[in-house]
Amino acid sequence: MQNRTKSNKRTLAKKVTSFNMYFDQATQIQAIMETTGAGKDAPVLRTLLVEALAARRSRAAGIEPEQMKPTTAVSETLEDLQALLLKNISLSEKSLRIEGLNLGLLQEMLAEAHATRRLCWSDLSMPPLREKGIGSEAISVRFDGQTEEARQYAYGVARHIIEENGNGHAMDHEPSAHSSEEPIEAETENQPMLF
Repeated sequence: MQNRTKSNKRTLAKKVTSFNMYFDQATQIQAIMETTGAGKDAPVLRTLLVEALAARRSRAAGIEPEQMKPTTAVSETLEDLQALLLKNISLSEKSLRIEGLNLGLLQEMLAEAHATRRLCWSDLSMPPLREKGIGSEAISVRFDGQTEEARQYAYGVARHIIEENGNGHAMDHEPSAHSSEEPIEAETENQPMLF
């Protein structure tokens, strides 16, 4: 049985052919589909096949195919470029949403870690310090000092990773919390940003 297409009176063959495309061919066909608004690749492939067979017949007959007009080539290139840019924008938006989700999860993790540390500090460390006669202000200063030490260590590791990646080397070792080369900074404005 033969099927007719909706758009023209040509008859579709009963034989179905499938083949694996090269990656660059699949990308170009996807760009053509996005540019033309085609929902399926079969009509696009049929059109491309018609064009290729017509060009082959012209060459076989000794007729050089008509040179493509520069305006057509430029407009098709611009359409392909536009389709690829739209796809890139869509992927970038997805990436931003994923990064937002990752940031939210990281904030939750940091909040939980800080709450756990504060709970351990208040239940395990504060009672013995109070028994030694250390006041609440001194205990609070001690807690904040240890927090700042941990923060500076984390920033030092981040700086080391950034410097090593900037120079193209892998991270060989972790820096110490108090390097003699770098003073500990109290301001967070000068701390490295990983992204």
